[in-house]
Amino acid sequence: MCVNPLLIKLDSKLHGIEVRNNSTKTTAAAYADDITIFITHPSEIDEIKETLHEYMQVTGARINEKKSRAFALGSWTKTTPIMNIKY
Repeated sequence: MCVNPLLIKLDSKLHGIEVRNNSTKTTAAAYADDITIFITHPSEIDEIKETLHEYMQVTGARINEKKSRAFALGSWTKTTPIMNIKY
């Protein structure tokens, strides 16, 4: 497994979140082959799709949509589709 290039690419394209005031942004957290991606703008969904598509082409990796989940926090609504992933 080599997810570091994917994490670097996501970090360069996404706004991410700030865990503490004036902290470095966090765009993703990874443990082995499990990755959590933090987004704050619906427009970033297209960036994620593009980045994941490129990564899948190069590595042969696939997203298991049955195991994936999206969580809507704050003012985010569940009406925003995120690929074929359930809320």
